[in-house]
Amino acid sequence: MDTLVLILARCDIMVLQEVVDPTGSAIPLLLRELNRLDDSGPYSSLSSPLLGRSTYKEKYVYIYRSHKTQVLDSYVYDDKDDLFAREPFVGQFSLPSKVLPSLVLVPLHTTPKAVEMELNALYDVFLDASQHWQSKDVILLGDFNADCGSLTQKRLDSLVLRTQSGFQWAIADGVDTTVRASTHCTYDRIVLHGERCQGLLRSAAAFHFPRSFGLTEEEALNISDHYPVEVELNRAAHRLPCLSLATVLLPSLLLLPLLPPQLGLVA
Repeated sequence: MDTLVLILARCDIMVLQEVVDPTGSAIPLLLRELNRLDDSGPYSSLSSPLLGRSTYKEKYVYIYRSHKTQVLDSYVYDDKDDLFAREPFVGQFSLPSKVLPSLVLVPLHTTPKAVEMELNALYDVFLDASQHWQSKDVILLGDFNADCGSLTQKRLDSLVLRTQSGFQWAIADGVDTTVRASTHCTYDRIVLHGERCQGLLRSAAAFHFPRSFGLTEEEALNISDHYPVEVELNRAAHRLPCLSLATVLLPSLLLLPLLPPQLGLVA
């Protein structure tokens, strides 16, 4: 729990995926620990409903520093054609910037069985969110399963989000976002759209938390089998929220029995 809290406290906005919390008790406990950590808070959260086609369902959860940013609006994408196993939970956040006063986040955790279809459908979610709030400044992020056996390089390059202009894939191909030494896959991505958003990009990377906290692979896997992926935005000399994606497998005392994440993972 301590390491998880330290990971989450790195950023101003964090998107959690693969959250399985049928009792609704996990996130309040996590927030309590975050708010006890230091003076970097206070932290607040916004959770989607449990999403999924079967008895196995997941939540998307935003955790954010409420003195730096606020949720302006949010909605679960209306997936009329049932293209997504877990439809995106779209959020609009305020930012302390005159250049970029608000930003839209679109998280997605794809199913490995339909990666190409879901990622092409994600373009339609982008169009929907952009029209909904009349904003071109959008970040798509999450466990896209966009590599290795789930999606070939040829198929990746043919995605609408690759062939349409205006999208910047901040986490580059070839970056390992998996904890296991036996895998090297760029499953987790952050994709920026909008000139103002892209113009403020300072850095983007996977956070190798096992190395930073001196964890063995086994210890790290108890937290997540993916690295969080992070992006940092700047305004002149002033730092804007660092947006981070992590699909976190929380301890069993918080999340009642979880299936192991299929990709092993924020964003």
